[in-house]
Amino acid sequence: MKNGHLSSSTGFDIIIGNPPYVEAKKLKSVSKYLKDYHVYSGTADLSIYFFERGVNLCKEFGIISYINTNKFFNTGYGKPLRSFILNNEIKQLINFEQVEVFEGVLVSSVIVNIKRNKPKTDNTFQYQKFYNLKHKDFITKFVDGFQKKQYYQQANLTNKEWSFSDNINLSVKSKIEAIATQLSMIEGVSIYRGVTTGFNPAFIIDNKKKRELIEQDVKNEPLIKPLLQGRNIRKWIYNKGNENLLFIPWHFPLNNNIEIKGNSDKAEICLKREYRVLFDHLFQYHNELSNRNKEETGIRYEWYALQRCAASYHEEFDRNEKIIWGLTADKWAFAYDSKQNYLPSNGYILTSNVVSIKYLLALLNSQILKYYFGFIGVMTAGGAYTLKHSTIQQLPIIVADNPKPIVDIVDQILSEKNIDPLADVSSKERILDKLICNLYQLSDDEIDIIFG
Repeated sequence: MKNGHLSSSTGFDIIIGNPPYVEAKKLKSVSKYLKDYHVYSGTADLSIYFFERGVNLCKEFGIISYINTNKFFNTGYGKPLRSFILNNEIKQLINFEQVEVFEGVLVSSVIVNIKRNKPKTDNTFQYQKFYNLKHKDFITKFVDGFQKKQYYQQANLTNKEWSFSDNINLSVKSKIEAIATQLSMIEGVSIYRGVTTGFNPAFIIDNKKKRELIEQDVKNEPLIKPLLQGRNIRKWIYNKGNENLLFIPWHFPLNNNIEIKGNSDKAEICLKREYRVLFDHLFQYHNELSNRNKEETGIRYEWYALQRCAASYHEEFDRNEKIIWGLTADKWAFAYDSKQNYLPSNGYILTSNVVSIKYLLALLNSQILKYYFGFIGVMTAGGAYTLKHSTIQQLPIIVADNPKPIVDIVDQILSEKNIDPLADVSSKERILDKLICNLYQLSDDEIDIIFG
């Protein structure tokens, strides 16, 4: 053995395992050792490293057979692992997406067999996918699946996201990409994450508490922002909630003093003197707030301040219009906000200085971008969309020379939904999708593929 690698003539013929899943944030104590791995990523879970270790412990032509979470298919941290696997020969891959393999346990996982051997250019491997199955249905489907063997070309996979699509769907994807631009490259468009409190009970208050704080001291009013949770957000619109955010930035009320670089006793004294009602409200949570992130609370910022206050971009929440969505959503849904709502850390906003917000909203809510998400996105084990910043910014956007026809229909949809949130706007959505399909120059056959 040399540097943790066995020679090609020694090592194991086969390694069978179920690597442990431990989140990256719990690996800080061992991260310096993990950085030696080719598959290293600062956000990778522990199971990722077992693939490289397993292959390196095999002799040449030896095989690892793992059952593991399939999150590495479509995550940024999975890219180094995808590259590593593709430098070896995939023999078999069984993908379980939202499947009750064991009764009452919904999982998204994969069984993968990898041979320690440089793959041939024409290598194919046995591939099965089982999707959205209850336990009783899975047993039957699993047996049937192995009687009808399917194969996939390894050459169709790159270190980009693995969707295991057929050649027809890959062709549609490539066409969309060829004529569109990633959202992250569109001039004037920005995506921001919501605010992190570190302890919600101190900072998230209901309308009754809001009224009390304002009645006791009117100076509190500008610090209380309307707050939307992901559960409030629907397609096009949102349901108004009963929650508000106490927006207390670092070093408040001296937050505009650029000379303050860390925790400020002076700021705390000033808060207690000038905002006594607010101070008393926060002080009842002093212990909980002080015990937040120990590496920062009381060091970088005061115990009473938000953990992450969007210091460099909180003004973006106060824009006259923006697009909002939650990190996880049971339906494909982006909403229009013109009421300066704030979002928590599991929500996102999109602002634009050039392209119409309502035009971008139409594209985001379109069937085309929902279809494209299937290639690059991650679903939760329960079947919800994971709408991360890094995923949304990859969506392919075409900026129309004349966006007005699309914006006009969005205005009609928003008008109807604001009058009646349950209004049926499906006919207008079909018109929008048709206009957007024309924008992406899709043929009738390609449209049929996208709409299934």
